[in-house]
Amino acid sequence: MSDILFQPLGNPVAAGEGLDQIADIDPRLTRTNYFDGRLLTAEDLTRDQLYLDQRLRELGRVLGSGVMDGLELSFDRFTGLLTLEKGQALTPAGRVLELGSQLMVNLGDRALISQLNDSNFRYLNRALYAVVLRYVDVGTDIAEVFPKDLGAQRGAQYALITESVQMGLVPLPVPLPQQSSLQIRSRLMREFLGNEQFSSLIPEDAVALGVLAIQNDTPQWLDAQLLRHPVRAEPGLGDLQADLSRQYEQLLSDILSTRRSGGLTGDFLATDYFSLMPPVGTLPKDAVNPMTGRQGYFPENYQVAIAPIRQSDVDLIKAESLNLPPIDLSNGEPVDVVVLAPLTNLDYGHYGAQLERELDSTNRRLPQIDLLKLKLYPVRPVHALDTDLNAWTNIWGRLGDNQPFYVRRPTRAAETGISGIVLALGASVPAPAQTEETGSNPADSGGLVQDENAVFLNRMNLKTLAELRRPGDADSKKAFDKMSGNFGKDAMIVTLCAGILIRIERQYDRLIWQTLLALADGKLLEDFLGGLLAADAEAPTPKVVAKLGDALGLDAKLVKQWAELAP
Repeated sequence: MSDILFQPLGNPVAAGEGLDQIADIDPRLTRTNYFDGRLLTAEDLTRDQLYLDQRLRELGRVLGSGVMDGLELSFDRFTGLLTLEKGQALTPAGRVLELGSQLMVNLGDRALISQLNDSNFRYLNRALYAVVLRYVDVGTDIAEVFPKDLGAQRGAQYALITESVQMGLVPLPVPLPQQSSLQIRSRLMREFLGNEQFSSLIPEDAVALGVLAIQNDTPQWLDAQLLRHPVRAEPGLGDLQADLSRQYEQLLSDILSTRRSGGLTGDFLATDYFSLMPPVGTLPKDAVNPMTGRQGYFPENYQVAIAPIRQSDVDLIKAESLNLPPIDLSNGEPVDVVVLAPLTNLDYGHYGAQLERELDSTNRRLPQIDLLKLKLYPVRPVHALDTDLNAWTNIWGRLGDNQPFYVRRPTRAAETGISGIVLALGASVPAPAQTEETGSNPADSGGLVQDENAVFLNRMNLKTLAELRRPGDADSKKAFDKMSGNFGKDAMIVTLCAGILIRIERQYDRLIWQTLLALADGKLLEDFLGGLLAADAEAPTPKVVAKLGDALGLDAKLVKQWAELAP
């Protein structure tokens, strides 16, 4: 059986016909056909060089583009030196760039810069520039060119083509406003993120290493993270978040350094500098005080809590959190944030045990807690037990060089009994307040994580019950709406209603929602459900309900309606 073949690109030509007139199918991917007796010219050998070069670049384009290793960029404003450390990168054109030794450029040496640029750029315009490393080939050494005929003279030509790399500046179409460098860099973080327009400005044979600001013909500042990224093909959401995270961490470090040099602390609002933050990142230790239950970093409408975490779990939680959306500080929408304090396994086991609460398995409505979010008590005392204050004082003192970090939304974790502390914005710790009516206590179970009632209501609520047992008429609809408004956020009432609906058949849905509303108003749901479960299983449901309703003091009209349904 012969192979199935198809005509290659180009016009079909019969074998052996018009060989002297056949054009290349793709000159870029054409290689020389060698055979004995053939006269080879420089063009033939160059063709093979181009062929191998293009094949290697095709492989490079498949791998993506970006910095592979090293190439850290730094700038000294006092000396004007731009320093690039050795490393490797891959360009969008597929070329590998390798810098084998440190490269230093004096941006104040305008004579040299002008000489390297054909007498241009003796003056640098006020603008933002992308610092790039690009591929360049340079002719080196001299070889004699012999004449092809008797009338020609000898000449000279470059003997070698040396491939190298060169650092340069690419102007960006972004204005340089009269603002502090920290505010400008923060704005660029948001503007550059995922914007292909700026990536397209970088030459295909180059990679971006950072952004440099020049004003009054003098370099002002360098951000070595903007526009820079590791090797990758098409960037995904996690890649963009990783870029934002690197830029945020660098800018935050510079902010803290600038504030310290001016005699300021790290207690400041994030909105003073940032408008966009990654879903996970470091925050200043000075802006958080778990002993008084205060945080001054996030906006007031954010739900902020704090908990200890094992140092060994930090990398995993950070990696998983990078797949979440960034935190937009400019839109005013509330965000749930958890501040995590990394501890060694030994310290975590010791101090975490002091924060544990006993779980109330009787009143739990879920077998486990899924989301790693601390239980919030905006009007409850911060420290439920005396051990809380001592434990957090020790935890905060043992952080050392391990800075606390935040996550927008926690990852899945095994349930623990460790209590969390709600952090208010500049608020004083409220006095203990517990009444018999509320019956709740900040030491309730929930430990790490979101309030159990909230998780339960996300899965089962009055709306989901009504989708299964739809109100049949206007009276039922009115009763359901009232009940949903009054009791829709009470997980215990939803649980009791579900138990009652399981016991009462569908044919009685005409009265069920009116009955549930009356029972909920009278706080009789639990007694009613207990009566249903204790009743004779063979007895007709309307008769059982009417008897229980009369005993519990329900409206006589409603009880009569149930009685009339009995066979």
